[in-house]
Amino acid sequence: MKVSIIAAVLSTAAFAHAENVPRAWGLKATRTQSVSLTAAATAVNAAPTVALNATVVNCFVTLPANPLSAEGLATPFILQPPCSQSVNGQQSFAEAAILDPATGALSIYHPLIIDAGTTPLAPNVVPNLPPNAMMALWFGFNGGVLQLQDANGLTTNTSPTLKNANCVNGLPGVAGDVFGQVSWCNAQAFFAAANKAIAAGLTVIPPLGTDTLGNPCPTSRSFEITDACPSDNVPTQYLLNPVTRQTSQDTVANRAANANATVINNASDEALLASIIDPLIGCTPFQAPSLDNPGVMSSALALSEIQANQLQAAPIGLVPLNDPDCLLTGAGTVSPQKTNAYRLGVNQPILSGNAAATVDPTGVTGALVPYCNNMVAGGPPFFAGFQNVFINQGTPAANVGNNLFTFLCERYLMSLTQLGCPPAAFQPVVCQVDGNGAATSCVITLNGTTTTNTTGTAMPSGIAAAPVTTSTVATTNTGFHHGWGHRHRKNKY
Repeated sequence: MKVSIIAAVLSTAAFAHAENVPRAWGLKATRTQSVSLTAAATAVNAAPTVALNATVVNCFVTLPANPLSAEGLATPFILQPPCSQSVNGQQSFAEAAILDPATGALSIYHPLIIDAGTTPLAPNVVPNLPPNAMMALWFGFNGGVLQLQDANGLTTNTSPTLKNANCVNGLPGVAGDVFGQVSWCNAQAFFAAANKAIAAGLTVIPPLGTDTLGNPCPTSRSFEITDACPSDNVPTQYLLNPVTRQTSQDTVANRAANANATVINNASDEALLASIIDPLIGCTPFQAPSLDNPGVMSSALALSEIQANQLQAAPIGLVPLNDPDCLLTGAGTVSPQKTNAYRLGVNQPILSGNAAATVDPTGVTGALVPYCNNMVAGGPPFFAGFQNVFINQGTPAANVGNNLFTFLCERYLMSLTQLGCPPAAFQPVVCQVDGNGAATSCVITLNGTTTTNTTGTAMPSGIAAAPVTTSTVATTNTGFHHGWGHRHRKNKY
């Protein structure tokens, strides 16, 4: 293998480029631009001989006629030209979660996405599903906007196939509106069934445990790790032959048979937590058996969100109104309806209460100010507590920071900017950046104690938030975005 990682833990080496093109870390067009680019892409996809174009950031994936079945899951999903899985900023990923309604058992399957005109590098594993299985699909993307379509080129608002599968790509019923990198099929029904199985005692959720500093392990909704676009993308990986552009499911058998293949991944919020941070701080992610990689346990967005929904203590980092994924694509304005549509796809309660609240420990209002305050209160102490650990780890994105510590600090700072957070009364994190805008050194000051890039400290307790001083909500989309976002570029994490 060109990239060597163990099955459950993602090495930062796995972020190596599959092709010598800029990793968009998802360079993303503005939402208004996305609409026009989407229309153009639809027309291009109708041409079977269209050339690949590594500069395109908006792509389409075609799903089979019956995606929520064993046959459909095992049928390759097709990434349409001009996009290719060999281009980092166009790589697309899928994840399925399956619930056995009789036993409450959960399992994970990774449907394969291949380039149009290619065949899988290895045959897909056909999943053995339980009777009456309840399942859902989630999609992640390393570029700007990924849209789902059926074999006739119809999208989620117009395709009978995708409507029957309860697929959601943005604000339902609004043509051209998209979340961006993420979408899903049947997520709301799946989470309702899973939550019911938990309440009935059929599905058992593992405890969070404690990290090496004695603190509760973080979830996808912990402000220690949340960013401007929380709960997005999937921890799926594929194998890629960069010469033939063929992909396969990332299994033990396929790795052994394809020694020259490269691991590609959707480096998501969920992957950052489960595959990178958890192992470093002594935590164990919630995993379930992989149906495509027998004998291996798999992390998944669905599992992370199920556990977080059950066990995350206040303050809870639910998707805020100002999440760039939840702004209207055309107008770039806050939309409670779109925010609710996103929340339902990741097992979160819909909005309620005052959207201009200044205190919201449960996250139900989606208000900007408490979300920003909780990021300021939660992130810096966590980074400082594990600084000695994080600083010795490679960066997931060299255009954000030069190691994991500077990456997390700069990601945090840029998330505050992307959300439009009012300035904090005191900002505990200060980073120095190079000529390309990547953080090379960060200093954290907590309760008058300063940490540097060479001295770590135990995580302080009782750190008070440095609150922002206004409840003004920014309602315009500034263009580029996303979690690991840097200078309003949409980054994969």
